Amino acid sequence: MMMVLSAAGGSAAQDTQSNPPNVTVATIGSQTAGNRGRYVGRVQAVSTVNLVARVEGVLEKRAFQEGGFVKKGDLLYVIEKGLYEADVANAKAQLEGAEATLKNASVNLERQKILLSKGDVAQSVVDGATAQVGADQASVDEAKASLDTANINLGYTEIYSPIDGRISQSYVDVGNLVDTSSGTLATVTSIDPIYVSFYVGERELIKDRELGLIGENSARLKARLTLADGSAYPQTGTIDYVDTTVQESSDTVEVRATFENPKNLLIPNQFVNVNLVDADPQDVVVVPQSAVQLDRQGHFVYLLDSENKIERRDIELGNQAGGVWEVSSGLKDGEKVVVQGLQRVSPGMTVNPTDQKQ
Repeated sequence: MMMVLSAAGGSAAQDTQSNPPNVTVATIGSQTAGNRGRYVGRVQAVSTVNLVARVEGVLEKRAFQEGGFVKKGDLLYVIEKGLYEADVANAKAQLEGAEATLKNASVNLERQKILLSKGDVAQSVVDGATAQVGADQASVDEAKASLDTANINLGYTEIYSPIDGRISQSYVDVGNLVDTSSGTLATVTSIDPIYVSFYVGERELIKDRELGLIGENSARLKARLTLADGSAYPQTGTIDYVDTTVQESSDTVEVRATFENPKNLLIPNQFVNVNLVDADPQDVVVVPQSAVQLDRQGHFVYLLDSENKIERRDIELGNQAGGVWEVSSGLKDGEKVVVQGLQRVSPGMTVNPTDQKQ
């Protein structure tokens, strides 16, 4: 929770050098570090599948409502079956004939082996019978493969949804001839869960990695969304992917979060605002932005000691949020920094401080 910074309004500068200059000071406090930044994100489907015809035939049936939701395994299209059912029947007949021929050849081989044992036939006769069994077995195997192919092609006359999701309009009407070159018949897009991708500055990402907020296989940061109407999305997202390269044009890195989407509020290609928050926030020292200065040595503030003298203090800054900077090092709770009248002071100078009012 936020610890309130002491505050008050400034006063006019002294007209003479005999009096200490008037300055306004604020007391350093701390707040819970949670918000890590705000980004523009784009919603993306986890899976998108284009449905295509894998056999040729007239499209006989469309079994779904365009724009509706389908489940994995739902029947979506039916292509005419007659030709493929005939192919199956023919393949079955071919297999039965090949199996009968093989059976006859096997019986003949056994007979020739008996005769060979009695010396009634030559070895070459048995060898010929053995070769015939091998050839007939190959014919059976070929017939089985043809039957498998015919059954597969027959199965392709029915097109089922491979995933749960929302289906597009049908791009081909019933009654048209379709084949493998007809292109996409319809598209199924997964909706729940769903991805949101956004881009984080390279420096921010380095800092978050150093703080342990984003690791190799996990992230302590969580993602929250604000929708186009300004409302907060009720689900919290989990970061599951950080790109392996930096975008050269922007020095940013793509980050992706996964969100549950039970009410289908998020739609692919939708723009949303993404807020990264620390799932396990810590209290950090904060300083008003008006107190922070920058020179060649880095960021610093003017501190007030117990004798109302000015001291320069170099500091390391963290994130900026709501009019304050998080301070990584250099300050602690209770110290006072100059927030107004900075142009009148320098290190070692005695000043006349006034606390900033709330």
